[in-house]
Amino acid sequence: MLTDQKIIISVVIPTINEEKYLTNTLKSLVNQTVKNVEIIVSDGGSTDNTVNIAKKFSAKVVIIKNSSVTLARQKGVEIAKGSIIVGADADTIYPPTHLEQIISDFDKDSSVIAVGGGGIFSQKPWWVYWFWKITYFKLGKIFQYFHKVVYVPAFNLSFKKTAFDQIGNYNTFLDFGGDELDILSRLKKVGKVYFDEKLICWPSSRRANVGFFSMLVKHTLIDYYLGYLLAKVFHKPIIRGKPIR
Repeated sequence: MLTDQKIIISVVIPTINEEKYLTNTLKSLVNQTVKNVEIIVSDGGSTDNTVNIAKKFSAKVVIIKNSSVTLARQKGVEIAKGSIIVGADADTIYPPTHLEQIISDFDKDSSVIAVGGGGIFSQKPWWVYWFWKITYFKLGKIFQYFHKVVYVPAFNLSFKKTAFDQIGNYNTFLDFGGDELDILSRLKKVGKVYFDEKLICWPSSRRANVGFFSMLVKHTLIDYYLGYLLAKVFHKPIIRGKPIR
């Protein structure tokens, strides 16, 4: 049993019917070089075996039925005991030194309040692999030469709990983009965000199952970016895109 004093890192994973992927994700997190890690599964009311899988790995489970991804992350952070909150996704594999590297990045510079990295997607289909490989390479170079962090995926964004409390939590009226674009822009206002090119994990390529055109236009441009902008204006979701499972 972990004691609060021993917990440095709390990993928060939002879920909804993730039984296909969650086992491998949790295996990668319990086999980290850093021990005494608190794993929180914030579930939106799964009807499959997701919650049982989480409990099998001794994860702390909070259930919020019909929640958005931002609300799920919010509830996870609220019960977290760690001083560092690590964002994760249920379909993503993390290398054994992932959490150790995050701690190291924070320790190198006390002014850093958030750390981000990229992801390497499966090589099938080929286009999604190269699309994101080039994207994260460019993000790394932007940070290297201009010291600007313009985007960090929620599955690889970590922040100090004190900084999160300072910005006033997630804007839970936001769905797509709320745990990435919005939270990143607000974190940058209260401290330094560091982008670590070497901090890489492996998300699944399920988002590509809908095909290139649908992923680019429907999921990315309409559901994600347009949905995010409209929600920011009206303070409520206008476009409700379905998560890709």
